[in-house]
Amino acid sequence: MGPFLNALAKLAAVPVGGVTSYPIEATPDALTAAQLPALVIVPELGGASPGLEPNIFAAGEGMLLARVAHLLIVAPVAGGLGARSAFPALAAAIDDYLTALASDPLLDGALRAALHVELRAGIVRYAGMDFHGATFTHTWRLHVD
Repeated sequence: MGPFLNALAKLAAVPVGGVTSYPIEATPDALTAAQLPALVIVPELGGASPGLEPNIFAAGEGMLLARVAHLLIVAPVAGGLGARSAFPALAAAIDDYLTALASDPLLDGALRAALHVELRAGIVRYAGMDFHGATFTHTWRLHVD
């Protein structure tokens, strides 16, 4: 397994209580309410979020700088229980996610340097549906042999 795929697998394995985390090879085409809350690594989001975006490779240094989007999906907007019930669950899941990352900032040795995460919470779109959730945009430095 290469360093990028290894880091993606380690990200999917980060334990977040009460949240189903999907590895990239098991990314669901759609999510039902029974599958939520969920964490999904997305191949592309468009707009300001990168999805999977390897963006700098320095062969002489054996280093890859990559940006990866990880969606936390808590509840559907349409037909859900509403923002009032979704927001406390979203805030708790964000806290749990950040606590889990803080306990392993190198993703079990997959990263060359501690990860950096940008958080954007609100409405996220996945598989053509709007959900209450958050996008964690990771910036990674990976060692490439």
